[in-house]
Amino acid sequence: MNEDRLSQLIDSWHDDDLSEEQAEELNHILRESKEARRVFSAETQLHGLLHCAAAEDAIERVADIPTTTLQNGSRTLRGRSRPAWLMLVSAIAAGLIVAVAIQWWHSSSTPISVATLESSENAAWESELPTMPGSRLSPGILSLRTGVATVRFHSGAEVVVEAPAQLALLSPMRGKLLSGAAVVDVPDSAIGFVLETPDGYAVDYGTRFAVRVDQEEQQSNFEVIEGEIAVHHSKTGDEVRLIGHGKAVTVSERSIDVVDLEQRDEVPEHSQDVIRIGTHGRTGSAMRRDHKRHKFIQREFLSVKRTDSGKWDYQSFFAFDVSAVDFDQVESARLRLNLVPSTRGLASRLPKINRFGIYGLTNREKEDWQFGASWDDSPGPADGVRLGSFEVPRSVQRGTFGIQNDELLNFLKANRDRPVTLILVRETTQIEGVGAGLTHLFASDSHPEAVGPMLELTVNN
Repeated sequence: MNEDRLSQLIDSWHDDDLSEEQAEELNHILRESKEARRVFSAETQLHGLLHCAAAEDAIERVADIPTTTLQNGSRTLRGRSRPAWLMLVSAIAAGLIVAVAIQWWHSSSTPISVATLESSENAAWESELPTMPGSRLSPGILSLRTGVATVRFHSGAEVVVEAPAQLALLSPMRGKLLSGAAVVDVPDSAIGFVLETPDGYAVDYGTRFAVRVDQEEQQSNFEVIEGEIAVHHSKTGDEVRLIGHGKAVTVSERSIDVVDLEQRDEVPEHSQDVIRIGTHGRTGSAMRRDHKRHKFIQREFLSVKRTDSGKWDYQSFFAFDVSAVDFDQVESARLRLNLVPSTRGLASRLPKINRFGIYGLTNREKEDWQFGASWDDSPGPADGVRLGSFEVPRSVQRGTFGIQNDELLNFLKANRDRPVTLILVRETTQIEGVGAGLTHLFASDSHPEAVGPMLELTVNN
């Protein structure tokens, strides 16, 4: 682990200056290194404590310093002057918090939990944090690829996140929505809860509000559902108080602007729609070794493995009915697969990067394949054409993968008259010895948590 590089990435993340490439780099480092996760957890906890100190200081100053209030249409920006004695007290308080936080972290090597994953609805994850409902969550980033999830912070604040979204857990009183949408419910026990976005942050004074981070427009939208929040601009320091149902603001890099939701015309967010097609249970896996194969093939998984001997190889396949799609309107096609943790074999016996291939079945004699059929009776690469590939690091056992290219789209168009079968294989083999290398597992439609294979077709309106 390059400690200097990790420190740079964490600093950029705290400063909301992390590019998409840097975010991927940080996520990769956190996935591969337990020590990196400990350092990230410690620094985010400390960052959260300092922000909470600033937020509490701001709350104490509300009675004495004018703030922006949005009630019945009125708005005034707060002054920025602070008495010298108050600045001194704030600095001392912040210094004490830093000292206490540092001492606490030196005395504890295990990050404490800050929240609990209450529930997940048709959720697919790409996250190092636990994703089973009921799991206690330490500081870190939850990446929700599909579905809806509910996170309850230990302060009592509840955040319902809608995919695709990334939520950073900082402390029991603070979170940061990096992308996506969420609804926040704050009871009396959590008044003062802070939800950050890349552009600003909101301090909740009770009840509920909604927030959405629009990465394309580079702005964040806050709306009060019930109660009161104060929305702050991170760079300018401006603040707007929102009181009552339907009051909203948009926070961009340079400004914070009041939005009249009742008078705003409803405009579609995008000029394109996405059609999502599942397999409706039409999935299967085959194992080269026929002896006791039914013991090793489970409906909730798509099993994939390749060895030099081929004796314990697995390959999987799944079918989509695209007969109702008007492909004249389809611009692109994407196959999404969700990787789930596997305990079958050792990842250390694999190369650092593992390549997987996707094939389209063209041999019509294999179209009526059945779940649990033998290797020879099931479709394989020799029965079709290669459509593309993707790669998975050996250290990764959770995430969304797949292909998106013209080869996939053209194959779907050419075979629209019948269910289309795609075949999944691992093209790289294990490199260490002849023992049990890892069998990769992808979710089928029967998986209890993750979403099964999905076709996403982008259609122009």
